[in-house]
Amino acid sequence: MLDMLQELDRIGSKDFSSSFVAHLRLVTADDFAESDHRYHPRVVFSCTVLPEHCNRLGNMHGGATATLLDLCTSLALSLKPGGADAIGEHDGVANSGESHQGNEEGIGNDNDNVDDNDDDDGDVNDISSWRLLGVSRTLAVTYVRPAPSGTDVLIECEVVHAGRRLSSLRGILRRRSDGAVLATCEHGKVITDPPAPPSKL
Repeated sequence: MLDMLQELDRIGSKDFSSSFVAHLRLVTADDFAESDHRYHPRVVFSCTVLPEHCNRLGNMHGGATATLLDLCTSLALSLKPGGADAIGEHDGVANSGESHQGNEEGIGNDNDNVDDNDDDDGDVNDISSWRLLGVSRTLAVTYVRPAPSGTDVLIECEVVHAGRRLSSLRGILRRRSDGAVLATCEHGKVITDPPAPPSKL
């Protein structure tokens, strides 16, 4: 995951979420297995609400909140089994972002005909197919409390399900000072990546 973030920062990626990229910090990354022995990645990021993220009332704009949750929950898909040991050492790394918007070139790929049943059993141990993080299919955000400019926040992200084509992610935006919930989201994604070119071997 850090390789992806550092590359985005290096090339100066400019997309809809780029205003958050330089300000995200990776706090923790956990690739634990629950009693069902399935892989459930959880990642926590931190950042500070800046004036450019706010509305006229000086609170974080609803669209900015949705973008931040979209960005961070998508990044959880890039955490591979065993990767937490390496990633967890980088608390405070400011090289964060994601290629979600850049991948939407393929969003017109018969996306409306995705079958909810055209997926595997949801074993997120096979998360490798989400190399390019897919694109959003649904994003439901619930706003609980305002986040004024200058507020330090935590973004808790969990991969609930990741199949061959569909994934379900969950995010919670918290005020860092006391853990109060500011917003929550349920995020559904679909893979629209072009097929890999055939091998010449």
